[in-house]
This record gives sequence, structure tokens and C-alpha cells, in this order.
Amino acid sequence: MVVLLLLILISISTYRNLDREKAMALHFLYRQGMTVLHSLEAGARAWMMLPMWQDDSIKSLIRETGRNTDIAYVYLMNQNGNVVHHSNPDAGVDPALLKLVANLEDGVLTRIRKMAQDIQVYELVKFFSPLTTPGALQTTIPIPEHGDIVRPHLHRGDIIVLGMQMTAYEEARRSDLQHAIIMGVILITLGAGALFFIFVIQNYYLVGRTLEQTEDYTRQVVASMANGLLSIDADGHIVSYNQLALEFLGLQDSEVRDLNLNAIINFKTSGIDQILAHSRPVLDREIMHKSAGSKIIPLSLSATPILDEGNQCKGAVIVLRDLREIKQLEEKVRRSEKLAAIGKLAAGVAHEIRNPLSSIRGFAQFLSKRLEDNPREQEFAQTMVTEVDRINRVVTDLLTFAGPTKAEPVPTDVTALIEHCVRLVRSEVDLRHIALKMNISDLSKARLDPNQMTQALLNLLLNAMQSIKSDGSIEVGAALNPLEKRLEIWVEDNGTGVEPEKLDTIFDPFFTTRDKGTGLGLAIVHKIVENHRGEIHVDSPPPGKKTGCRFTIFVPTGTG
Repeated sequence: MVVLLLLILISISTYRNLDREKAMALHFLYRQGMTVLHSLEAGARAWMMLPMWQDDSIKSLIRETGRNTDIAYVYLMNQNGNVVHHSNPDAGVDPALLKLVANLEDGVLTRIRKMAQDIQVYELVKFFSPLTTPGALQTTIPIPEHGDIVRPHLHRGDIIVLGMQMTAYEEARRSDLQHAIIMGVILITLGAGALFFIFVIQNYYLVGRTLEQTEDYTRQVVASMANGLLSIDADGHIVSYNQLALEFLGLQDSEVRDLNLNAIINFKTSGIDQILAHSRPVLDREIMHKSAGSKIIPLSLSATPILDEGNQCKGAVIVLRDLREIKQLEEKVRRSEKLAAIGKLAAGVAHEIRNPLSSIRGFAQFLSKRLEDNPREQEFAQTMVTEVDRINRVVTDLLTFAGPTKAEPVPTDVTALIEHCVRLVRSEVDLRHIALKMNISDLSKARLDPNQMTQALLNLLLNAMQSIKSDGSIEVGAALNPLEKRLEIWVEDNGTGVEPEKLDTIFDPFFTTRDKGTGLGLAIVHKIVENHRGEIHVDSPPPGKKTGCRFTIFVPTGTG
């Protein structure tokens, strides 16, 4: 600390000395330049007193003055910025000079001008006043007349510009800087020893602390990864891991110590043996892992070898990625493609069937009327009408399923919509002695397609009624989930429910558990929910219940 403070004080002192010497050198240049300018004015004044004064006299005076080795150039410029006389035309004129002297008045403008090849010139600019003597009174000297000699005209606005060479100044400056640098190097060398020992002492502390922080940060990064991470040695034993990897593999921290990963993941089928034996990386290999709870998890396995200095494999780093969500998306895509194909086929078949159905039904009704005297044959004809009507209902469901998929959401009163659906099934519910209750929280309007959503709720209500044998109960409700920004609508019954093995197929077209069902009701509900960019979940039995089934529709509140 003392050495550092000493270096700072010496640096400040050196800088101030250099700055002071610079100011003194510039002041010397200023004094020298002012002497030259006054000499030019005095010379011009002396020449103007003589009878042989001509316009070229001041030109000669400026050129002779410019021959001095300490002078870079000197020139006279009128108030319009035009150069009248110049001792060194190659030096040129700064176009911005005229703006700088706009407010010059009677003072002297000084500046350092950078020329070509980084040559610096100390420039002095003032009004050229040879007829005014310098001093406090600034007296004007009259010019004597000499017959018919024409005098050159000198105006009050004429400007004299003098450029002084700074070569000697720059050499002295460089010498001072070199001296300061040498002194600084000596001081730094002397202080380096003391600083070195201080650095060595602190280095042990800082290195240890840095390693500790790096380990903590690395541990946090590994723990926060969205994928499972493992490292194994050359024998396959687990060396390090993150918590997500243990969750994927169904392991606990206490089970990992001295555990060989080959007992959990088959090295041969996963390709890890090729890494350990031949250092061949494995990228995105899909494996199906069965955890202790008999739950199969699809995983993507990527592994790279850990090589030592001799390029020998010391182990491997394994990354496990959960594919369950991707598999669900793939299943949705396959289902969408399947439903699209079925929809096209259904639309075509329905249109082809519906036309002849009308003719068949008409002939059956005609036969039924003509056979009024023959009850047995009339019953056959009436059966034909009933079965044609049943076929027509199936065709209608097909057309509904294959119809336009785009929803037209509008601000809809959800409570009124549900109450309307309940009124439509109220008579059937009362006839079968089913208790139907509504559980609706305070809801604002949501953007829904009221026609499609009404059809979906009616299908769910009818499906619930058909699963109840007698004296059952149905609950239809709705609530807004502000955290997830979605509307929840559910229909719950205490009927027979759905068998677990059939939960994945109940929304497939033509799948039904009833003898007279078409298998299109729930498929149409699923399609309507997808039109609203929502989801539908099935719980059989509902949470906390032993029997029954609960269908829950989730619709984003921003749909539309």
C-alpha cells in the first residue's frame, strides 16, 4: 500500500512538472511569436514612411520574415478570407480559421495546428495594424504623402497569421518524457519486489476463493439444467450427477454411491460401451427406461467421451432428455392427421349415403301406409323407417365431425350458456330421477363460439346421463383460473366411469362402449375444444371419488 501510494505521488508530481514545463515552453513560443508580429508591424510601418514604399514591399517583408528557421510560415489574409501574401504557400491555409477569428477583436488567437506528417505548428493570429503603435494608448501614426506615389491599402480587418516551428519544443518534450519514463521504470522495478510478495500472499487466498466460487457456480449450473447430467468413469461407475438425472432414472442420492450405471442403463443397447472402448460419441439415441415404479419414460441419450492427455478414454459425460412431452406432441400430430383423413372420408361417405336414404325412407313410409291391413308387414316397413332414421343420425354426426373446424369466438356469457344447456336436458334428467346441479363461480364474459361450445356441453351431459343407471347425480360447473389465464368447464357424474385402458382411445372416432352409440360424440367434443385452442382432460374416477367420471375443458381466456 505504501509503495502504491508512493508511485501515485511521484506520478502526480511528474505529471505536474511536465505540464508546467509544457506551459513554460508554450509561453516562450508565444513571446517569441509576438516579438515577430510586432517586428512585422514595425517593419511595415517603417517602410510606409519611405518614399519608395510599394505594394510588393510588405510581400517582401513577409517572405524575408518567413525565411527564419524558427518560423514555419507567415501570411496576410483580408477580412474575406483571401490570402494576400504568403511566405510558404505549401503550408496552406486552414479553412476554419476565418470562423475562429470572427470574434477576435483586438486580442491574439493562439493554437497548435497539426500539419501533414503529424508536424505541429504553434500558430498566432491577430489583426495586422502597422499604423497603430503597441501600448495602452494605441496611437495612430499618419502616413506622409510622397507626390504621386500610389500607396497600398491596408485595412482594419486584415489578419496576420504566424506559424512557429515546434521542433525544439517537441524534442525537449520527448526528452522530458523519456526521463520521466526511466524514473518510473526504476521506481516500478524497486516497488515490484514488495508488490510481488504481497501478491504471492494474497494469491493463495484469492485462488482458493475463486476455485470455491467456481465449484459453487458449476454445481448450480449443473443442478439448474433442463436435462439430466451424469458422468461416469472408465468402469461405468457414476462419478457426478444432477438431481434431474436421478429423477429420470428413479434413483435416490443414497443409492448412487459406487453404483455402476450399466445396472440401470444397458451399455450395449445405448452405445455407452462404444464410448468407453473406442471413444465414439452417441448423439440423441432414444431409449425406454423403466423406473422402479414400473413407469416407462422415453429418454434421449447423448454421451461424449472424457479424454486424458494421451487421448485415452477416462469416462463419459451423459446427457438425458425427457421425451414425454415430445411424444405427446407427436401423438397429437398423428391424431390430427388421422382425424383429418377420417373427416375427409366421412364427409364423402355421408353425402353419398344421405341421398339414397331419403328415397329409402320415403318408400318405407309409403309401404307402411299401403300395408295398414297387414299389421305384420306394416311393422317391417316401420322398422325400416326407424333404422333409416338411425342411419341418418349417424350420417348427421359424421357431417358434424367433418364440418368446418374454425371457431368464431365472440364475448359470451358463460353462466347463461351453461344454464341454456341445462334447460335443454332438464326434462330427460327429471324423467330419469337424476340430480343435476350447477357449480358456477362469478364469471365475466369469455370469448367462445357459443354454438360449438353448446354442442360440446350437450354431448358431455348426454354422455354422463347414459353412464348413470338410475338415481345418480351430475354436476356441471365453470371457474376462471387467473394464474394460468384459462377458463375451466367441467361435467362430472357418479356413473360407471371409464376403464383405465380405454382412457387413451375414448376421443377416437367410432370408439364407443354402448351398443347403440355412434362413437362420434366425444370425438366431436375433442374437435370443438381444439378449435378453441384448448384441452380436455378425463379423470375416472374424479379426484377424491371412488366411482364416476369427470370431463374438464380448459380454454385460454384470450382465444380468438
